[in-house]
Amino acid sequence: MAAGVVLLAIVGIAEGIIMLMIRPIIDRVLNPTAPDSDVLLFTLPKGGPSVYLNHFFPHTIHNVWTVVSISLLVVFLVKSLAEFAGNALVQWCGHRAITDLRNAVYKKIIRQPIAFFQHQPTGRIMSAVINDVERARPAVSEYLADIFRQSFTFVALIAVLLNIDWKLTLACGVFLQMILWPVGKLGRRIRRSVESSQSKLGELNQILQETVTGNRVVKAFGMEDSETRKFGAAARRLLRETMRWVRAQVVTSPLMDLLQPIVIALLLLYARDKIVHHEMTIPLFITFIGALFKAYEPVKRMGSVYQQFAQAEGATTQVFAYLDLKEEKRDAPGAQELPAFSQEIQFDRVSFCYDETPVLRDVSFAARKGEIVAFVGSSGAGKTTLVNLIPRFYEVTSGAIRVDRRDIREVTIRSLRSQIAVVTQETILFHDTVRNNIGYGQADVSGERVIEAAKAALAHDFIMELPKGYDTLIGERGTRLSGGQRQRIAIARAILKNSPILILDEATSELDSESEQYVQRALSNLMVGRTAFVIAHRLGTIRKADKILVLEDGLIRESGTHAELLATGGTYARLHDLQFADEDLLAPADAPNPNAARTGDHE
Repeated sequence: MAAGVVLLAIVGIAEGIIMLMIRPIIDRVLNPTAPDSDVLLFTLPKGGPSVYLNHFFPHTIHNVWTVVSISLLVVFLVKSLAEFAGNALVQWCGHRAITDLRNAVYKKIIRQPIAFFQHQPTGRIMSAVINDVERARPAVSEYLADIFRQSFTFVALIAVLLNIDWKLTLACGVFLQMILWPVGKLGRRIRRSVESSQSKLGELNQILQETVTGNRVVKAFGMEDSETRKFGAAARRLLRETMRWVRAQVVTSPLMDLLQPIVIALLLLYARDKIVHHEMTIPLFITFIGALFKAYEPVKRMGSVYQQFAQAEGATTQVFAYLDLKEEKRDAPGAQELPAFSQEIQFDRVSFCYDETPVLRDVSFAARKGEIVAFVGSSGAGKTTLVNLIPRFYEVTSGAIRVDRRDIREVTIRSLRSQIAVVTQETILFHDTVRNNIGYGQADVSGERVIEAAKAALAHDFIMELPKGYDTLIGERGTRLSGGQRQRIAIARAILKNSPILILDEATSELDSESEQYVQRALSNLMVGRTAFVIAHRLGTIRKADKILVLEDGLIRESGTHAELLATGGTYARLHDLQFADEDLLAPADAPNPNAARTGDHE
């Protein structure tokens, strides 16, 4: 960055030298009768020494045209090279800063607790990381280079103006205040409007994200026209907000241009009197006018640059708000690595509140190594929240969870989660190959281990039928696979992780009977030798569990095996009877042939 700034300073100095060379060009080069003598460039104020252009050349080069021409060529060459290198270096630093900013906000977001993602729309997060950060890129790259260049040019030209006539320069400075005032006021308005505009853009992204990911629901309910109108209304709101800052931006330049004729008229009046009294020559006045209007260009340009920075400030408000967020609670001071799980997992009077609303209350139970513990209860009873406390997706409000008598808050999160595998109802797969999805989180895993895991998950056969086998891209969220196939890929991923603790969150609830049979067999392979926590929607899948816990209103109401709970005739028995009664009602019955009925109708 420092080298780039120095090079742009050289560009500004070169602009000043070019302005100073107007005087010798008119006085000497365009005057054929002028003798070949010293070519005055400028004189330092208060009786200081004079700088002559020809003193930079050997005595053999004394022709004025030659001296001026070579000087112009050298100055423009240096200016061009410095401008190229300076712009490139400063813009590289700016682009690097934007890359670092985008990486920093992504790192901050990815380390947020799960509750953050439950409150923040996905489209708005994506808009902040991509669109809002990108909106700041021009300001800290090309416009940053431009502001350095224009600032140094302005300083060099002001030095030229002061050298020619400091009183006239200060008089012209009065008009500078008239330029800066509207620029600053409009800049603040632009910042507020751009901030609102980016919020509207985030809303637009959210609608797009929802309709793209939920395209099947949109089509199934025939909502294409409705969603189109919704998107169009959001786009119009964005347009209205955008035009507010656009109008504020485009009015700046005309306002600044209105001052030019006033300045020119006053300068002509002043210069005429000076020239008449031989206090200023025409070439010197032309140099002053040229330098003044050349200095006006950086002022005008910096006004635009200021507005670009105001836009960037408004656009990145949400970005920096994300950067100020506290990350997911990390390891406690002095946290130690969790040794390999060997004994039991214990819930000791665990309670959990979500936004001050109690979800779990005084939950206590233990799961020994190799046991299968199932959780049953109505929707909202707290089953998923309970199992999410084990890998510390949430922190308990009170009580403690212990693994081999160690409080999980006193061990490192990485060592805890490395011993836990999760298979959820909503299968999360990535737009990558089958191989990489199965090996997700396992660095440098061999192909043989991936295939072994797929075979154990009963996924190998259908994978080999895919166009490129294990190297087939499965689409975003695995959309190119069926529900059962996606689930078996997720199970293979859990098998490959080979964790001693397993969490199954209604892993078969959305599958058809045939797919469920495959997945159940795969899950049976997965649970062998592992401590499993199973949330079951279909009670028939947990009959062999070592312990079944029935949750109601965040409390454990019943605990026991399948047979024990049926014998007590409590909530579990009622749910069991209701579910299997429903299945009996839905089972095919001996009904008359519909075709025969229709035939009878014709008789």
